[in-house]
Amino acid sequence: MRDGRSKLLIALGVLLVTALPVQAEIYKWVDKDGTVKYTDTPPPAGAKSLSTIKKKATSPAVIPAPAAATPEGGLTNPTLAQPAGGDGAASEQEMAKKKREIDEIEKKNKAEKEAQAKQKQLNCSAAKANYQSYSQGGRVYRMNEKGEREYLDDKGLSDGAAKAKRDMQEYCS
Repeated sequence: MRDGRSKLLIALGVLLVTALPVQAEIYKWVDKDGTVKYTDTPPPAGAKSLSTIKKKATSPAVIPAPAAATPEGGLTNPTLAQPAGGDGAASEQEMAKKKREIDEIEKKNKAEKEAQAKQKQLNCSAAKANYQSYSQGGRVYRMNEKGEREYLDDKGLSDGAAKAKRDMQEYCS
């Protein structure tokens, strides 16, 4: 699990470093119905243009160096103290945004693993119930394509019990 998270962080770091500066214009305009619209393309000919917002080019984010130990036993990281580009508030906001994105990804992965564990638990319960019904003896049937009951013979019972046992080993381990 830790290895997967470190690979994810490395991949995000590479993406941040290789990101090129982006320059974009955002247009604010009113359509024929009187609705204010914000788009990255110029407004159509019949629209009333209110303003054009130019976004300054952003520099690629800097990946902080690993923390170094101080003589006092604490950890320091000089890159975090001095953000790139001299605009401390903007890079802090970017770092906070990236941290939130990473947290969301981790939360999503955790929820996915919990759902898989729950599904495995349900599969285990079903496999145990199947194995118990095959091993109890008595008459066991399956529904055929026509919706009719087909009672299993001894070979069908032993095959079903073997499959249920394999399923238990797979899902209950």
